[in-house]
Amino acid sequence: MINKLAENQLAKRVILQNTLWLLSEKAIVMGGGLVLSIFIARYLGAQSFGRYSYLTSFVALFAPLFALGMSNVLLREFARTPDKIADIITTCLTSRLLSGLTFTLITCVVLYFVDETAWKSQALLILLIANISNAFEVYNLWFVHRSDNKTLVVWRIGCFTLFALVKGLVIWRYQAVLPLIWVIAVEVVVKNVGYKWLYQRAGQAKGKVKSGIFVGIFSQTKFLILSTLASVIYLKIDILMLESMRSAEEVGIYAVAAKLSEIWYILPQVLITAFFPKLLEIAKSDQQRYYRILQQGFDLLFILALVFSLLIYVISPWIVEIFYGESYHQAIPILRLHIFASLFIYMRVLLSQWLISERFAEFSLVSQVSGAVANVLLNWLLIPSYGAMGAAIATLISYAVTSYFCLFLFTRTRVIARMMTKAMLFPFRLRQIINMR
Repeated sequence: MINKLAENQLAKRVILQNTLWLLSEKAIVMGGGLVLSIFIARYLGAQSFGRYSYLTSFVALFAPLFALGMSNVLLREFARTPDKIADIITTCLTSRLLSGLTFTLITCVVLYFVDETAWKSQALLILLIANISNAFEVYNLWFVHRSDNKTLVVWRIGCFTLFALVKGLVIWRYQAVLPLIWVIAVEVVVKNVGYKWLYQRAGQAKGKVKSGIFVGIFSQTKFLILSTLASVIYLKIDILMLESMRSAEEVGIYAVAAKLSEIWYILPQVLITAFFPKLLEIAKSDQQRYYRILQQGFDLLFILALVFSLLIYVISPWIVEIFYGESYHQAIPILRLHIFASLFIYMRVLLSQWLISERFAEFSLVSQVSGAVANVLLNWLLIPSYGAMGAAIATLISYAVTSYFCLFLFTRTRVIARMMTKAMLFPFRLRQIINMR
């Protein structure tokens, strides 16, 4: 009994340490990324910054196809068959390398015949070839399996810091997109190859490619690929459609507003990471209290998002002009609208944790696909007339669709839909919220 208690305490300590390492990384990367984006935006100007945003968003669409949706499945397979880890890693590495190479070749052929814009083709080719190295992330998952996030975080923060300085120097020296793309490509390759180096340094054995392992894993990832692809589409398609239907300069204006809006999304992740494990413990013993605390969580997240949204709405002129300069003045009304997407994003963080605990992955697929379809249709309708503001409207509505309205489609999720609705009506429930224990 004493040994079991000691094991549980050790496990909790390891989970807490890993969580703190990951949150520290996220805070550093998001904060440093914001500073770097400000520097890049000011030196490049709206048009070139729009091209840079378009290129990185376009390549992000390929991430699910390159990864084959394997990440979560691999972690489960590592736990189930620890004696086959080396073979699983080698098999999945090979399949992801082939997938990345195949989709890169197809895209290059399509761009050659369809797109005559030189800056797009050359830069996209560089980024896509570099992103083939994302296959080495399978080694990263081995460290996650071993609960050794510290090694990964130290390596990633080191890479981020070094290449952030290089990017700053390159932008200051050349003030052009293509040299920056080369630095990003080198960063991706170095970071990913580093995972293999860390794995080999740990003295792990080499495995073999086995078709049976690939078939078994891929049979579990088909829907995950679709879900992840849909997620990336509804997150990135606004920038791609805005560039194709309007101009790169307008993309630059919109990207600045979106960056300033999205930087605040880390806050609910920190809160829920600390809050949800305790909630799961309560769920085992007291279901009524579990749902009462869930309601308090949605109340807190919605009120927090509303306060931040109203604050950013008021101070957005100063934020944009101080950090980005007068040339990005048009981003102010877009930011004022885009920031209200946080009302749904904040509550979605708690919803995602609830879906995992309830093992209801089907909802994620339906909601992501619904959000992607809504975003594409709304951008297609609104961008021609309203430009970047239309893209912001489409983003706000699609976030509402995927994080709130889709909840009404399933009996199991309607209880959460009611909780979110009550959270939105918090001014009428202030006394109840204050007195809730």
